[in-house]
Amino acid sequence: MKKSFQAEMDGTQQAISQIVCWCTTIALHQEFGVGKIRLDRITDRMNELEEQNTSVIMTPDANGRPSKQKADSIRESWLAGIVDSDYRVPMIRAPKNRKEEQYCIAGNRAAKIAWQIYAKAVIDVLHYGPDRMTRLLKESRANYEQLNTWGHEDGMDVAMEKLRRCAADAMQSGDLEVVDLDGSSSEAKVEKEFRRQEVEFVKRVRAQTLGRIGVAAQPVNVLADQNVQDKIQLVMQQVSQLPFQRRRT
Repeated sequence: MKKSFQAEMDGTQQAISQIVCWCTTIALHQEFGVGKIRLDRITDRMNELEEQNTSVIMTPDANGRPSKQKADSIRESWLAGIVDSDYRVPMIRAPKNRKEEQYCIAGNRAAKIAWQIYAKAVIDVLHYGPDRMTRLLKESRANYEQLNTWGHEDGMDVAMEKLRRCAADAMQSGDLEVVDLDGSSSEAKVEKEFRRQEVEFVKRVRAQTLGRIGVAAQPVNVLADQNVQDKIQLVMQQVSQLPFQRRRT
């Protein structure tokens, strides 16, 4: 069955959000020495911020539309004067067509939001200032570039498994799941979540119209079931168990 454009787009955004978070987690662990206890505190704070962000978006504006611009402004204010709030996804090549351009735009937006929420959590929990936050952004993007290199050499499935293992090592958790990059196995979940959010928003508009807004928002957290192919199983038998290492020039 052909995947809908919305499902493909949502799958891409989910995967990129996960990659940004894992690349940043690995940077904190390996470059700053942040261990499991503090990483768990950062995760808890991120969950709170995600709920706040979703609640703002799902509250209808004066025209009865999602308050995305208000949410954008709030997230921008979190990092003002501390660190760049943008996070451009490192590209291996330029987009070839309009569809790839749309994926690129959506990916960069997802990366930016993921970084803003993660960075705000780091500032709140670790009290990092401009110097360390700027370095963290640089190291996170360098990790993303290394992922692209692995993907070019070994295939993206293998590259994501390598990244997952490094993030799991930092978090001391072996059950981290990988979002399916092409959205194939997660299409049903993505579609279900998308429709749930539509219904949720309609409820809020109706409640606003009736003057009794009271619908609780839920954070978006769509993860595909883990599905490591036979190819990955064979290749990963040869993967080194050493920590994440980038090729430094």
